[in-house]
Amino acid sequence: MAVPSTNVRRNGDTRTDEPAVSRRKVYDIAAEVFHRKGYDKTSMSDIAAAVGLTKAGLYHHVTSKEQLLYTILDYGMDMTEAYVVRPLDSVKDPVLRLRTLIELHLKLILEGRKLAVTGLLHECQGLSDRDQSAINRRKKDYVDLVSGIIGDVLETSRRSKNDTNPKVAALALLGMLNWTYQWYKPSGAAKPDDVVREFQDLFINGVLGTQG
Repeated sequence: MAVPSTNVRRNGDTRTDEPAVSRRKVYDIAAEVFHRKGYDKTSMSDIAAAVGLTKAGLYHHVTSKEQLLYTILDYGMDMTEAYVVRPLDSVKDPVLRLRTLIELHLKLILEGRKLAVTGLLHECQGLSDRDQSAINRRKKDYVDLVSGIIGDVLETSRRSKNDTNPKVAALALLGMLNWTYQWYKPSGAAKPDDVVREFQDLFINGVLGTQG
């Protein structure tokens, strides 16, 4: 939603006080600032300055720093559901589902550079108990999905089902995937497809002992 670039005064005059800024741009820039400075050390003034708004202009979009963090984290989970979870519905083979999940999750991070997906996931402690529970519930649902896929792969592999704990393996995999934002550089030699193949081979063949 675009914000009008003019404010109407009581006397009917209009004056350009704030640039036209979309709410999504506010969220994206705020995510970057939270990630760079840390949630606790970031003020609303810091975010307003980064966006190019006054504090009053920023409060036109959000009511508080906590509400802003919740919206960013919730948006991150929405993206994960839209770009990773839903496309998996059409993939039936367990190993192919796991390969596809790795590819979609990594490309969401590497090609979109979405800090809302990765860099802020540990900042839930900045939320109220109610909002923290809501985000953690969505995160748990995703972990359960990944655990189920890994469990299905173990069922079809040469390994005994009990050799690997699917939940631990899921947490390990998501930790690997989410950490890539710390070291991946678009200008580097490794391209997203290269990273995807490396992670697929490393996890599926190495950790699970499965020929994917």
